[in-house]
Amino acid sequence: MQMDLTSYLIDPNDIQFVDGVHDSEEWFNIVAGYRTQLMQSSSHSWLLFESDTFMFSAMFCALLAAGKSIVLPQNAQPEHIRDIKNRVQASIGSADIDPDIVTKTSWPKLPATIVNISGNANVTFFTSGSTGQAKVIEKKFWQLQTEVNSLEVNFGAIIKGSTLLSTVSHQHIYGLLFKVLWPISKGHRFVCQALEYPEHIVNKITTQKLGAVALVASPAHLHRLFLDNPLIPCKQHINNIFSSGGPLDADKNISLQQQLQCRLIEVYGSTETGGIGWRHRDSIDDDIWQTFEEVSVALQPGTELLLLSSPYIINNPFYGDDKIELLSSQKFRLLGRADDIVKIEEKRISLQEVQLRCKQHEYVQDVCVIVIGENRKQLAAVIELNDLGKQAKETMPLHLFNRLFRGFLAQWFEAVTLPKKFRYPLQIPYNAQGKLNRQAMESYFE
Repeated sequence: MQMDLTSYLIDPNDIQFVDGVHDSEEWFNIVAGYRTQLMQSSSHSWLLFESDTFMFSAMFCALLAAGKSIVLPQNAQPEHIRDIKNRVQASIGSADIDPDIVTKTSWPKLPATIVNISGNANVTFFTSGSTGQAKVIEKKFWQLQTEVNSLEVNFGAIIKGSTLLSTVSHQHIYGLLFKVLWPISKGHRFVCQALEYPEHIVNKITTQKLGAVALVASPAHLHRLFLDNPLIPCKQHINNIFSSGGPLDADKNISLQQQLQCRLIEVYGSTETGGIGWRHRDSIDDDIWQTFEEVSVALQPGTELLLLSSPYIINNPFYGDDKIELLSSQKFRLLGRADDIVKIEEKRISLQEVQLRCKQHEYVQDVCVIVIGENRKQLAAVIELNDLGKQAKETMPLHLFNRLFRGFLAQWFEAVTLPKKFRYPLQIPYNAQGKLNRQAMESYFE
């Protein structure tokens, strides 16, 4: 078991808020106030949900500096919070802290060592919960900080002098690392607000006169820029884009890099493993992943499944569910998930392949194919139409429109394996992390 009980210090002089509202002195004042109150509380484990990244980052550091454990819900929906409280074996307190007292009181000026966080401090995450019940993932702070160090080694030089902007939530590990811990720990300029729409990004770049920026985004956000990209007028400011949370279509990846004349870096990993590897595509055929520093990959004996060794997971090696083509211990191709292969009418079929073929249709913007049915399993497709597809759908009966897609897919797949049901929502449902929300998609067929 790997363990690092080092205390991590955050120097206020290194924090660079670039939003015209907040500064590091205010941040440390809030951290000091929260920490003072938290030290007086008997509650050890705290549920932390805060939509404002400035307040979230201060509360996050204050909790850990006070020796508390943090539980990060994915959202503030009542049933989700209730589920967490039922599952996490900890006393979750919140009423003891008065935010008005914290933010309105002038606390004594404290040295930087007030944010002194033990490497053994606990942070609990929940997986996306796209299917079934969300999985609880517990991390030590040293694991997160080790990953931050790896991000700095790999990408620190290319974002130096840039301002980090983000479209993702800090409640998830990708957003927490890239949007909060990396810039705070390593002194990179960043904007606290989550910029949900491209127009918000453009407005922030122009009104704040940010200069060079690096965008932290998800595939869900980036896919929607493909046909209509409001960022083009300020492309001279965008040097780098990071994407994580799911696969980014190769054609959209290359197109965005060409449109914005920037570098797009995909990051592969999970809540459980942290970052595993990254890639920057120069062409559609360039699909090789490079592992992060001190991370190595291999194959599980007799399989194509990933076997991972990493400095920021506790139990090495990690047995993954992703299939890979092993090129070396530091380079690999992703071949899909083991559970991507399903049997329909005794025929083995890859859900990912059906999706990829469907995306080749001129009417399709995005698609997800799922398995439905308890006794007799069949495929069902949730298709987000582009403008051309929406126009075509209005011109014909629905059963003929469905038949059009079945006929298109019949070029590659046997009739018994074709999707039997189709739904056409305005947008494919993604969660706050930019991952497909399979529960929502399954609800279309109930």
